[in-house]
Amino acid sequence: MTSTFDAARQIHNETDRFVTFHRCSACDRVLSIPEFIERHCEECKGYTKPVAVKERVS
Repeated sequence: MTSTFDAARQIHNETDRFVTFHRCSACDRVLSIPEFIERHCEECKGYTKPVAVKERVS
């Protein structure tokens, strides 16, 4: 049974974890949740098409 737990821990430790956030397509600024929902960038003062960005987390 211990070998099963060790194998599960090893698999869990080897998996890559990512965090996803969204940035403005015009100014590359990370959008807040309300900005993402409304598709509106406060920096650009207009409509934006958010771009999803994944970043590896250790």
